[in-house]
Amino acid sequence: MGKLVVSQASLSYCFFLLILIILPGGKPMKKLTALISLVAGAGMMLAISVTQAGTASETIAQAEVDIAAANDARAVWRLLDPVSGGKAVPLDKLLKAAKAKLDANEEAEAIRIAEKISWAARAGIAQSEAQKDASPVYY
Repeated sequence: MGKLVVSQASLSYCFFLLILIILPGGKPMKKLTALISLVAGAGMMLAISVTQAGTASETIAQAEVDIAAANDARAVWRLLDPVSGGKAVPLDKLLKAAKAKLDANEEAEAIRIAEKISWAARAGIAQSEAQKDASPVYY
């Protein structure tokens, strides 16, 4: 099962539900109608499930963008990961593993790998930018 990502829509439904519970005078309502509760709950569940469904493919797509940026900056790292058998492999190879995990319906593992790829790509770019003017220092 993928990570639970709370979207702005689901937070809006929670806020809407809180407004319905509390009257303008600040006194809690004694009872919510069944229809209002059902609509608010269904809206929250729909927003959460739609957000969950897109996260694995979106995370992998973001990892692809991050790898491309790292390639442009010539700052590609190699990573150790259990998926690679404990060997340091290029980010492209880990991306293929993440896609394979997604195809095998292992979304949590695909997200974990893709997030690790994105982190490494961004860290490589940051390192490259920080050290582009580096030179030896003699004391």
